[in-house]
Amino acid sequence: MEKVQLGTLVKITSGFAFKSNLFNTDKKGLPLIRIRDVVRGYSDTYYDGEYKAEYLIQKGDALIGMDGEFNLALWNSGKALLNQRVCKIQSIDERLDQNYLIRFLPKALKDIEDRTPFVTVKHLSVKDINNIQIPLPPLAEQRRIASILDQADELRQKRQQAIEKLDQLLQATFIDMFGDPVSNSKGWEVLKWRDALKIINGKNQKAVLDQNGIFPICGSGGVMGYANEWLTPAKSVIIGRKGNINKPILMFENFWNVDTAFGLVPNKDVLNADYLFWFCHFFNFEQLNKTVTIPSLTKSDLLNIDIPTPPLDKQLCFSNICDQTRILKSKMELKDLNLFSSLQNQAFNGTL
Repeated sequence: MEKVQLGTLVKITSGFAFKSNLFNTDKKGLPLIRIRDVVRGYSDTYYDGEYKAEYLIQKGDALIGMDGEFNLALWNSGKALLNQRVCKIQSIDERLDQNYLIRFLPKALKDIEDRTPFVTVKHLSVKDINNIQIPLPPLAEQRRIASILDQADELRQKRQQAIEKLDQLLQATFIDMFGDPVSNSKGWEVLKWRDALKIINGKNQKAVLDQNGIFPICGSGGVMGYANEWLTPAKSVIIGRKGNINKPILMFENFWNVDTAFGLVPNKDVLNADYLFWFCHFFNFEQLNKTVTIPSLTKSDLLNIDIPTPPLDKQLCFSNICDQTRILKSKMELKDLNLFSSLQNQAFNGTL
């Protein structure tokens, strides 16, 4: 199958470095698309100032995040502005179908991401995108391939909805077994965090970053890299110290938490990791934030949180339910991944 350099077929529009003093969260002006907004498809940050029309984005435009994970997604909201380190890509050659391009790019971008060296965060350049070699069958075949992958993706999204319902079921099971953990509606014995868990401060990761490392380096948004050293043991919970403070993550392996994230290590005599994670899920950490700019938490405030502590055997019973749910979710996700990856490979090597 003929392959063509992508840069000869597409137009890439890079975002602009808009002045941050004109940003706001009062919905004045237009939404500003930053890297974190690409996948979720909306922005809470607005820009109230002058701009050039070339940076206007419409619903359905294909966007690529150029730092960290090189994600491609279709913009899912209305008119917005393209910020720096995000780009728009569109076919400008009648030989390339836009939907085919959108279906081809994610794997190509992941391949670039996997081989890109990094010190802190991986960076994608417009040159990297332009240099991609894309298989270019006849237009009718491109549209057939895109249609098949569209249908497969629709099935995958339905499966993802089923997976999300499993999380909702766990949430309902937690409430049924333990009541509201914030109000302690079932009257369990209450401990301060200082007596129920240990808080591990994060550290800067620059000195330990290693592409061949075996332990994940984690912030409040998840895995950021790898190292051969760790700070916090497996079966602990991550919460953000700064920025994203209301999205706990349960970790099942030893990890290095960065300096903007705390590691919560439960005292196994009184607290189970699954129970702690779901307590954090229900707890509103925003109430402990004392800053007006970037949300922040202090260790001293966290240690004074009250946590109901049901009998450990009851917590372990809930944890067993969580284990079974995780196994089921993994099987569903793996099945989807294998099917979609197989279809992608066949589609772009000419065997679909």
